[in-house]
Amino acid sequence: MNELHFAFRVRQHLNQSLQQIDDDKLARLKAAREAALSAQKAPATVPALASAGHYLRFNFDSRGLRFSLAALALVLVAALYVHWQGDKLIAELSDIDSALLSDDVPMEALVDKDFNEWLKNSQER
Repeated sequence: MNELHFAFRVRQHLNQSLQQIDDDKLARLKAAREAALSAQKAPATVPALASAGHYLRFNFDSRGLRFSLAALALVLVAALYVHWQGDKLIAELSDIDSALLSDDVPMEALVDKDFNEWLKNSQER
């Protein structure tokens, strides 16, 4: 006997037993059911934004909020530093490129390993 067949037989027995219950017992069962349903509280519906505010209010105390702001400021400073260093590197490379293009540099100087040092020293003077 499978589960579906078992459920069908249980339903048949309950329906047959329902026919055998006296009218006064049925009235008492109906009254008890109605009393239970009236005592049951209706679930409260809460808007989604109200629950988000509740979450923020109780999960971000002043210390956590300060920590979050400090972490955000640290990330912002790090991003600005990386951007500044990139701009600085680009400026240095463009100075070297313009020095190479504007001067009459012999071919031996271009092949020399210390040529970058020579360019930096000549720019500092």
